[in-house]
Amino acid sequence: MYEYTDRKNRTLTDRINEAAQRRPDPGTEQDKAAATALLADLLNAAAQHGITLDVFDWVTDLPGTCHRAVARRRDLADRVHAAAERHPDHGTEHDQAAATALLGDILHAAAKHGITLDTFDWVTDLPSTCYRAVLRRRDLADRVDEAAQRRTAPGTEEQKAAATALLADMLNAAAKHGIFLDTFDWVTDLPGNCYAAVVSPLHARAAHWATAG
Repeated sequence: MYEYTDRKNRTLTDRINEAAQRRPDPGTEQDKAAATALLADLLNAAAQHGITLDVFDWVTDLPGTCHRAVARRRDLADRVHAAAERHPDHGTEHDQAAATALLGDILHAAAKHGITLDTFDWVTDLPSTCYRAVLRRRDLADRVDEAAQRRTAPGTEEQKAAATALLADMLNAAAKHGIFLDTFDWVTDLPGNCYAAVVSPLHARAAHWATAG
């Protein structure tokens, strides 16, 4: 990691610790370590332009900025958790973790266009959107299970899993055309269709022929 001591002989770790102590929430040791690593990489890049931390100290609090940025990233989980608390179905910890990861990836992509979570907050509740999207993906299995329960013979768990995978892939393809499950619900029972296709005798024979071949 890039090593540097400022004009007062403080290390990057010292500077991050001082920045943390100035905040109402100093964060965890992991937060501080992440902020130190971020500060080191930023300064390593700046050094190629002849800019040091001492120079930055004349214009901005770069260690504090790094600590706040790391805390902000951690706050994504808090934002998703708050969205989960507002949702009728609070979901699982796994759902929240998946939504936080999705939110992080979206914000990483948006940052290339100069768009941050603060920007999104002016127009939409992105953390809640990500959480609902994760729940919606999980709901595909529920929709297939409901379709199975409506049949005389509900089928096996393997067939339900296969139908859910088929439904997910078809919706992924449809999304490229701006068509989603809500849209299909106006015109057909796509989960039921996928399940019926998987359990159909024709599909079973085709699978048997493929295995035999």
